[in-house]
Amino acid sequence: VTYRYATDHEHPFRQESNFFYLTGVNLPDFHLLIDLHTGVATLLAPKYTIDRTLWSGDNPNNDILKATYGADQVRYDEDLESLAAAALSAHPGAVVYAPVETDASTLPVSLASLLHADRAAVSRSLWETRLIKSQGEIELIRAANAISGEAHKALMKASFAGTHRSEHELYALFVYETARRGAAFQAYNPIVGGGCHGATLHYVRNRGPLPDDPRDLVLVDAGCEYFCYASDVTRTWPVGGKFKDEWKDIYEIVLEANKAVASAIRPGLPWEDMHLLADRVIAQGLIRLGILKGDLEEVLKARAQAVFFPHGLGHLLGLDVHDPGGYPVGVDRIPLPGLRYLRLRRPLAVGMVVTVEPGIYFVDGLIDPALADPTLSKFFDRDVLARYRARVGGVRIEDDVVVTESGCEDLTTVFVPKEIEEVEKWILG
Repeated sequence: VTYRYATDHEHPFRQESNFFYLTGVNLPDFHLLIDLHTGVATLLAPKYTIDRTLWSGDNPNNDILKATYGADQVRYDEDLESLAAAALSAHPGAVVYAPVETDASTLPVSLASLLHADRAAVSRSLWETRLIKSQGEIELIRAANAISGEAHKALMKASFAGTHRSEHELYALFVYETARRGAAFQAYNPIVGGGCHGATLHYVRNRGPLPDDPRDLVLVDAGCEYFCYASDVTRTWPVGGKFKDEWKDIYEIVLEANKAVASAIRPGLPWEDMHLLADRVIAQGLIRLGILKGDLEEVLKARAQAVFFPHGLGHLLGLDVHDPGGYPVGVDRIPLPGLRYLRLRRPLAVGMVVTVEPGIYFVDGLIDPALADPTLSKFFDRDVLARYRARVGGVRIEDDVVVTESGCEDLTTVFVPKEIEEVEKWILG
């Protein structure tokens, strides 16, 4: 449990992800001791004092904990010192894993001295194990998507009906709709960007009014977590319910890129290849509109499309919205616009859950330097670009998919639409 600085106000407790992965325990102050030689797992529970019971209620007794979490044995944390000493005596090569913020003073001296020994290796092993999701984990991510999908649909309706005319009202509605369906936590701070605010990738102020122009868009990137498993969903829609004009043009390109990647995903393909596919579809679309000009291959080589698609295509998803393990040891980032922000650089494998989230954004801080660059500027039609940047903020469409033997399964779109006709039908119906 953590507290606000200089107060006794507790932050809501959320279990450390690796501990939850190993135990399923979502209660504070537990420890786990695993004997890798015998496979015996001992869960150590806090022994409640009268004061703690008064403020926090009774902890389940050890028999219930053992039956609930499947530990081989359950002991109280007062036994940690003796159990640790015995383990270290039998296995001198033992290591201790703990989150980086762990206070060594809370551990027995024998364990505290090992707190940093081979910690990185233990972390990498856990990340590699978490990389491939079990069917049970996939079902929890699916459930998180179902809840988030219903919330996104509620926001679409509310913004059109005029009952929620500001970003903070939509933000509050998303939190309400997910909480009332049993999701106590958001997987990350929701992003509600109306109009030009949709061009800021991690816009979390959520304090502006929604656009007055019914053709203009609102971008909502928000996802709850369910039993600690995350969802990560972005939808962009017109506040007036109908996609039109420049806003529709950009949405169609992003949707095309999103669907192209989902159709191409296969086990064994490097994730950067999926990003490059999205690059190509976006570049083709921008050339088609006249925003970019010139030979497609030259545009791609110059990375001109990255001015509008500046972030990585997606990332691993699981117990954390940005699940760890995206970069194996020895794999470096690609030092190119857009590609440098990839959070995943490894071949896809069956059971991985990844996000597919291409986008197009009109950001002055990226466009103006590109127009001033003699190498890049030749790829832009300034007049056409001026028309689009004056109107469109940003468009992103994000789905969570699980890699299968033959491709991928979309865990998001079944719950919340993204096709233009389906979005309009939902909003206007």
